[in-house]
Amino acid sequence: MLRDLRRAAKLSLIELAGKLNDNDFRTDAAHLQRIESGRIKQPTAETVEAILTAGLEAPYRARRDVLEAFGYRLPWPLPTQEEIAESRRRYFYDLEGTTWPAYLVDFSQRIWAWNRYVPRVLGLAPDDPSLARFTGVSVLDLAFNPEFGINLQITDADSYLPRMLAMLRIQMLPHADDPWFSALIARACGWPQFDALWARSSDDPDEVLTDQYLEPIKLRVPGIAKPLRFRPTLIHLAGDPRFQIVHYIPFGAATLRQCAVWAEKEGEL
Repeated sequence: MLRDLRRAAKLSLIELAGKLNDNDFRTDAAHLQRIESGRIKQPTAETVEAILTAGLEAPYRARRDVLEAFGYRLPWPLPTQEEIAESRRRYFYDLEGTTWPAYLVDFSQRIWAWNRYVPRVLGLAPDDPSLARFTGVSVLDLAFNPEFGINLQITDADSYLPRMLAMLRIQMLPHADDPWFSALIARACGWPQFDALWARSSDDPDEVLTDQYLEPIKLRVPGIAKPLRFRPTLIHLAGDPRFQIVHYIPFGAATLRQCAVWAEKEGEL
């Protein structure tokens, strides 16, 4: 795998060693050849990571696959702008081919792309220029931050938000010590309701998963008489597990009919 990546980068072993040395990782072509050939069966994680990043500038998926092949787990850094752009391109048709609200998030719960049904849930036209302000915003902002006002759309917020936070806390357990997570929670504690709800939420997976009833979220949509009901469903993406697509699956006949009306407006029926 390392050899294939090096050849794809059009680098000789000598050139790869030179790049690593230029980045203050001391090695030579002979050492790299012994790793590629398997004569060194277990190079350190630091050595493999240096080859993949400083030397080969490999994308996240390739780095993950190589490190896992050596028995190492790649830490989950926040995606770079290039990786975000790649995921937006890669999953564009997955979003656009869905006839209900769906959006792309990374594992820190920042929203990076959405289909044309998401704006309609907010009471906006699909091409409304004001939607740009939501790019890179966290799901917690939309649920709690009064600056966005989206929290006012949740009609059953008193029952839904505690369940949402409990599930999010369990999902974020592997990243609880990451600086970005601490900064997000510290910022969120300044929003109404968040601090108290977060303090009460459990971090025991068995307790949370046992008590969770998959009750749909109810959203008040401007111009529609009754709230629409959806069941949020996460789909982890095989290409880069740091990204997920969140599907708001219509729940109930009324919401199904409304999604069909929107689909007809988009020429998808």
